Amino acid sequence: MPQATGATPIETRLSGIALSPGVALGRPCFLAWRHNGPDSDTRGDTGEQLRKLQQSLDRLAGQRSALAGETAGLLGPEHAEIFETHRLMLSDDTLRSQLANAIESGGCSAREAVAQVLDGYREQLLETDSVYLQQRAADIEEIRTALLADLNHLTACRSCRGAANCGIERCLLGNDHILIGREITASLPVETDSHTIGFIVENAGPNSHAMILARALHRPVVGRIRGLPDCIPAEAQLLVDGDNGEVILNPTAETLARFPDIHNRAGAGPRGSAPVTGLKVMANISLSTDVGDALAAGAEGVGLYRTEMELLVSGRLLSEDEQTLRYSRVVRAMGGKPVCIRLLDLHNDKTAGWLGQAHENPTDAHAHGGHLLLTRPELLRTQARALARASVHGPIHVLYPMIVGVDQFLALRRLFEEAVTGLDTRGLQHGVLFEVPAACLAASQLMRVADFGCIGTNDLIQYLFGIDRSDADSGSQYRVEHSGILWELIGNLSLAASGVGKPMAICGELAGDPELTGKIMQCGIATISTSPVHIADVRLAACRR
Repeated sequence: MPQATGATPIETRLSGIALSPGVALGRPCFLAWRHNGPDSDTRGDTGEQLRKLQQSLDRLAGQRSALAGETAGLLGPEHAEIFETHRLMLSDDTLRSQLANAIESGGCSAREAVAQVLDGYREQLLETDSVYLQQRAADIEEIRTALLADLNHLTACRSCRGAANCGIERCLLGNDHILIGREITASLPVETDSHTIGFIVENAGPNSHAMILARALHRPVVGRIRGLPDCIPAEAQLLVDGDNGEVILNPTAETLARFPDIHNRAGAGPRGSAPVTGLKVMANISLSTDVGDALAAGAEGVGLYRTEMELLVSGRLLSEDEQTLRYSRVVRAMGGKPVCIRLLDLHNDKTAGWLGQAHENPTDAHAHGGHLLLTRPELLRTQARALARASVHGPIHVLYPMIVGVDQFLALRRLFEEAVTGLDTRGLQHGVLFEVPAACLAASQLMRVADFGCIGTNDLIQYLFGIDRSDADSGSQYRVEHSGILWELIGNLSLAASGVGKPMAICGELAGDPELTGKIMQCGIATISTSPVHIADVRLAACRR
């Protein structure tokens, strides 16, 4: 790491990907392990190994139950299901039987049994084409790590320049710090104290349980930083920019001046702001409990509710009553402001584990968005009825994902309307999410049959330019966002909507970039939906236009 001559270190920037929004400034603190017991792993004493295994499983199941209770109090029951799932896995009779059999018949120690059996589970999940099942491999890995640490008498701790072996739950120095590790478990955002104001990780996915909880707790996270922890000196000052996916070591006064409210941002949630003339700014949410952030930011409605995240957090399909409860919570909280709820936007491989059905047609295994809902109509029927029931509390705009043409949209809408026969549907509208080039080419026809439209910039950019937006090494994103082709397309979509008197909104990362707000408005778009943390900056940019 370069150092300046004398006492002043040089500002250095590390590029990664944004996993949880927000900005935090603090000292580096490193994840570590502390040994606190005897290191014995005798294979021969089968009874002793079984006893150790049973105690460890019971102890961790109890810890997960306590975490579920703590999380429910902090964030609500939906987030608590993450740890309840862990508890159920640790208590599963089949898993326990396989572990015991590895000791009794296979001659393994307790530690070897855990490694062998859970490695097998994890490898099976990782070898599938299912994104959902691959993500569940992270749950297996977390349980495996926790069990092996318990059996090895290791306790997770943290250390920094001034203190070593602080507990995860409490910093002895009481400094605001950034926790750094190659991986972060789901439990860490909940277990760490209020002085942990941000995270830097090497390996993490945006939809991992750890990131879902970090976002819920307003802790900024930057991932895909390679070479951790060696690339960050213990004496550095760190600025974690979770909005732009950047870590700044030893930021200069000029850099800090770009973040005037940085000391008030980490953990505090979004800044509030008042509506502005000429642009309606709405909030993106992933869970019903996120509606509090939308309200705190002063959002003029919910512009995108990603309902599939409710399922991914719960790890199962939700019943009609459970979905109705979640949707109603959001609609009631918004007090008559519009709530745009996207139908389940899942790959079929993500739901295969829940449905337990084989794919008769191999192409169905990769169904996505609208195609998935046509191949699995029971998913749409349940959600449609829940949305209709929730719409009695306020207006709901139903957004159809990954639409490719008029026939597909109309077929889905017919399924929806058949499912809600007999229910009050006066509070519902039906719209198209434009995120596939084929739909953009058919925009004029689609807007004649839809009630509204929304441009989903994340997938649209990926499919239009063939780039991976999650790749931290991709240097093309800046050029793409300033491409004349993209803005011409957005302008054409806006014209297609205005030509038939229908509204067109825009969502995605592009919509939350205040430097692009003026361009969006120039295209005739009058409604933006973005993360609550970006609402104030987007409104300010609209006023300066």
